[in-house]
Amino acid sequence: MKRFAATGLVAFLLAMFTPVTASAQTDTPSRLRLDVAQLNPRVITTNSVTLNVTGTVTNVGDRRISDLQVRLELGERLTTERQVRTAMSGAAAAAASSTDWVDVEPSTLDPGQTAQLSVTVRLDGTRGNLRVNSAGVYPMLVNVNGTPEYGGAARLASMSMLLPVLSAPGKSVTSQNSTPAQFTMLWPIADTRPRIVAAPLGGTAVLSDDVLATELRPGGRLYGLVESASAVRDDPQLTRALCYAVDPDLLDTVDAMSRGYQVRTSTGTTGGTGAEAAKAWLQSLRELVTGQCVVQLPYADADLTALTKVRSGDLLPFALDTGARMQELLGVTPQNGVLWAGGALDQSTLAALSGAGVRTLITDPVDSSTSSQSSGAVTLDGTALRAQQVDSLVLSGLAGASGSTEATAATPVDDPDIATQNGLAALAFRGGLAGGASRPVLVAPPRRWTATPDELTGFLRNVGDFVDRNMLTPQSLPALLATASTGNAKMSYTAEDVATSTPTSVTDEMTSIETTMTDLQGAMQIDPAAQVEPAELLEPLRFALVRSTSAAWRARQGAAEASAADARAELDGLLGRVTVDTPPVPISMASGSAPLPVSFNNRLPVQIAVRIQLSNTPGLRVEQVPDRLVPAGLGGSERIPAEALRAGVFNLTVSLTTPGGTPLGNPARFELRSNEYGVVTLVLTIAGAAALVLLSARQIYRRVRARKA
Repeated sequence: MKRFAATGLVAFLLAMFTPVTASAQTDTPSRLRLDVAQLNPRVITTNSVTLNVTGTVTNVGDRRISDLQVRLELGERLTTERQVRTAMSGAAAAAASSTDWVDVEPSTLDPGQTAQLSVTVRLDGTRGNLRVNSAGVYPMLVNVNGTPEYGGAARLASMSMLLPVLSAPGKSVTSQNSTPAQFTMLWPIADTRPRIVAAPLGGTAVLSDDVLATELRPGGRLYGLVESASAVRDDPQLTRALCYAVDPDLLDTVDAMSRGYQVRTSTGTTGGTGAEAAKAWLQSLRELVTGQCVVQLPYADADLTALTKVRSGDLLPFALDTGARMQELLGVTPQNGVLWAGGALDQSTLAALSGAGVRTLITDPVDSSTSSQSSGAVTLDGTALRAQQVDSLVLSGLAGASGSTEATAATPVDDPDIATQNGLAALAFRGGLAGGASRPVLVAPPRRWTATPDELTGFLRNVGDFVDRNMLTPQSLPALLATASTGNAKMSYTAEDVATSTPTSVTDEMTSIETTMTDLQGAMQIDPAAQVEPAELLEPLRFALVRSTSAAWRARQGAAEASAADARAELDGLLGRVTVDTPPVPISMASGSAPLPVSFNNRLPVQIAVRIQLSNTPGLRVEQVPDRLVPAGLGGSERIPAEALRAGVFNLTVSLTTPGGTPLGNPARFELRSNEYGVVTLVLTIAGAAALVLLSARQIYRRVRARKA
């Protein structure tokens, strides 16, 4: 079953449509929620006789509602792109035909109660039915009226959507364009947000929650994305037009889950439940993409502009260079030099991407010097980068309110299935329902597409029908990218982009963490026994920093900061694996000058150079010792020459750092006890005694002479 959902009308949506009767009034408070469970058929053809809409209405207010009725309204055929955009944005559309009112059963609802609605109408234009005269895209409204207690009749809920008509019912098939539009589609395989909060090398990954386990199982969102695409693999024409856009962070997460993982809770960690689901899903994805076009998303859908601000772009390669990982996990290599970037990028980021080997960016429409904003490819000013623009009309439909560039939104943000219907209608509009010359269409759904599995499969099958009807001609992404650029463009990085980018506090913290890791890596060496590269040991931490810039955090207050804090905690855990031992008992110095025994341990799989730091303690003189290289997984000790300048108890703090000054582990507190004087103290004492004897002798001598005189 295909499912749609709409919340009760808010004030601006209530005002959009003309009252359906003279007595109907707009009731501003949200009192009724309309859920449309099925629209059948989704696309009208010459064989369509009736249109059926089923769903439910729920009283979400605090008053009884009576006299509930529903009807369908169909607007005039949309003939221009501007009209389609306006309809998708939620602007008012006058009803060209409408059905009779149908009672909702039961027609009276107390607060919290739900009633079923079902409307089946003919499409022949007879009285009380809808009239469809020709092929095209039409705005349709599901309109629910009722009378709240203590109020008058009003429109209490409605839902608008676009209805594509390929041919008027009962009439001969409309001839299609002799040159159908070339069609290419990206199919995003990405999580709604990063999940890994810790992934030490060789250790067990820890996830923020276990939601991904549900999404990988049958009925889940990610399961549906793979299964719906697999369901059309028997259509070679449609399959040729698809290119799978995969987030490497999702692959890493699912791979970690398949090997057993932990989930962080408020009281600690617990075992994850999705290991088997992860194995099965990863295998299904591998089978789906074998031999197919694949492009990569930035790792964790990272904010590339933010990454270029961290130590002059040190982390940028970790968001881009993941082809080897895809080859390892999926057995495919992504399109070389092609990146589906999210949002606008500033000029320095474009230059950095070009320097990193990116040649083509798949982008939202940019400010182009060509006459058509969403057709063909352009060269970005000041770079050698090619920008392959996605079709903005279909993008607005599929993205719904969250992707609309209009001031209002027809599709509620939480209704991805309505957005799928609008996107399908927009694609039909591009495929010839608008008339005029066709142009290439690159379809890019939202990266975190949340449509139901039934919606996804239905969307693909309807698109396949468009291909069969010669409305669309499948074109592979490599073929599309081989076409010549149509002009130049400038990618504007606006104040709005700055406002929604990764906060400066996060990039500053990332810079601090990356600086520490750079120093730590410089102190490490490969251990002959463990054979672990220092860069390999720190790689999970660098990917953790990339996750801190994920575009998924933009809608979550404080989420980017929390992600950076997780990266800091993971780094602290790594630094804490090199420790100095605290003596179990106070150390007694056998003589005034005696070596101080310091023991330390290295639980890292690499060798590390350490520097012993001792606090400045009055009465105790300690010599500086050279840096020590500690083998992996072993301990070491150093006897540091020390001298007590006086007898007594000394409290000394001993700590370890890298040669560059990065603290390692926690400092240790030493307690020293000395009952003897050191060599220097003894020399000074003897010298003082001798001086005292000489001064006393001199004084006696002077007194004796004075008496004789």
